[in-house]
Amino acid sequence: MFPPPSILAATVRLAPVLALAGLLLVTTEAAAQAPSLRGSVPDVLTVSQDEDLTSDAGDPLLDDMPRPGAGERMTVVDGDLTLPEERTAIAREGIVEVGEPPAPEDGGDATLVDSRTQEEADLFTTALDSPPAGFDPLLFQIEDIDPLRTDRRPRRLFEQEPYDPIGIRVGSFVYFPEVTVAGETTSNVLRQSPARDDTSVELLTRARLVSNWNVHALEFNASGLTSFHNDFPSENDAAWNVEARGRLDVSRNTNVQGLIAHDVRQEGRSAIDAAQFGDRAVVAADTADLTLNHRFNRLSVQLRGGYDDIDYGPSGTGNSNADRDTRVATEAIRTTWQFKPSFSIFGEIETNQRRYNVAAVADGFSRDSDGQRFRAGVDFGSTGRIIRGEFSLGHGSQDPSDPGLSDVDGVLIDANVAWRISEPTTLRFLARTDLYDTNTAGSAGVVSRALGVEARHVLRRHLVATAGLTYTDQDYDDVPIRESEVRSSLLLEYYVNREWTVFSQWEHINYDSNLPDNSWVANDLRVGARWWQ
Repeated sequence: MFPPPSILAATVRLAPVLALAGLLLVTTEAAAQAPSLRGSVPDVLTVSQDEDLTSDAGDPLLDDMPRPGAGERMTVVDGDLTLPEERTAIAREGIVEVGEPPAPEDGGDATLVDSRTQEEADLFTTALDSPPAGFDPLLFQIEDIDPLRTDRRPRRLFEQEPYDPIGIRVGSFVYFPEVTVAGETTSNVLRQSPARDDTSVELLTRARLVSNWNVHALEFNASGLTSFHNDFPSENDAAWNVEARGRLDVSRNTNVQGLIAHDVRQEGRSAIDAAQFGDRAVVAADTADLTLNHRFNRLSVQLRGGYDDIDYGPSGTGNSNADRDTRVATEAIRTTWQFKPSFSIFGEIETNQRRYNVAAVADGFSRDSDGQRFRAGVDFGSTGRIIRGEFSLGHGSQDPSDPGLSDVDGVLIDANVAWRISEPTTLRFLARTDLYDTNTAGSAGVVSRALGVEARHVLRRHLVATAGLTYTDQDYDDVPIRESEVRSSLLLEYYVNREWTVFSQWEHINYDSNLPDNSWVANDLRVGARWWQ
């Protein structure tokens, strides 16, 4: 039983708003006793053969509604979280329905009848524990910390998977494990010219623990990647990441969200200032973000702050990389006006301060700087059946503190939008503009722009194809260096059952640079299997 609402309200008001971790410990016990959100879908449903699942004699509103004729399937309308009768009735053993669905009865309302075959309908609602798009209580709990960095909303609409993860219930939490084993062959393992080929095996593990409470939320994530190359051990991966997210519901219109994370990975060969030979640098990053969200009817205001501590290990044949270690503080305010849940407009102002441990790099200039970002765009929400995500345009600048270096600035184009153009096909549009620092002599930074599109299509009920194309351009300020990359990919996934997926992925990378001998081409092929719950 819950305590009286007045006691709960008083407890929340007395708690300090910004002390997120402490408040979550206070509210965990009460939240754990809250009814499960997944309880809206029964685990076991028993129906007699004579029972009519499409009528309710005790509800006069339902009795007055028009209904499809005998043998026809009722369509699911927006806002109706109940599933069609075929999804809730237990199939009788030995009876298999064949043939096309019957046509609507003469004089009947054709709009009430779902004319799809059952197989087509099953592509998107396969079981009682796979609710329709737009109802995903476990996967949309903590999403507004930093939309550019932590937005997972479009991915859920884009995935088009025949099975949703079920997870394993652990008290008032749900645990989602995942393990991927794959083999890879590449034509250019070192990402340079001339090319050197190699083969490798990799193991990727992920774990996600999500609270299942009516108020407040906690989420823990961990992942690890290990790979072993046959000829070039310098390209082996030993990367891992841990993350914790939390949301404190102060009131109906106010919440505080937080994130802390620690990430360790090996730097890619094509990264800015990365070593082209020898060992790759190990990059360790600590991140802390805190966000306050408040809604005034249709107007929402978000105050956001973040801190990143990035350390680079040695690389190449003796580079210490101490001059690349960075501390970044970020502050932002965003205002949003909501016309409806699936369409809002927003404006955002963001500032940052970048500070380096070393006073100056090899060219004698300090790379400390202050930056500003101004963005305006549209937000399509998190639960739409057709489109999700956001798109924005703006302007950004990074101003070095050293007068010997010029400002780095440019137009900002940012997008992360998924669009379901038909039931079996979804497009995803990606764009990101970043202003990176560099220790290249005479240059304060790099304007990097990436534009991409992905298409995901359900070929058969358990066979899904994904194709992608991305273009990235990197323009160095004040020096004549320009680099670009075109990356194309094709992924085929076969869902053997609810727990196992086998896949094959091909990727072609064409990297072009105006520096001598810096252009290269690579073709990678990965084949593997994934287990998940």
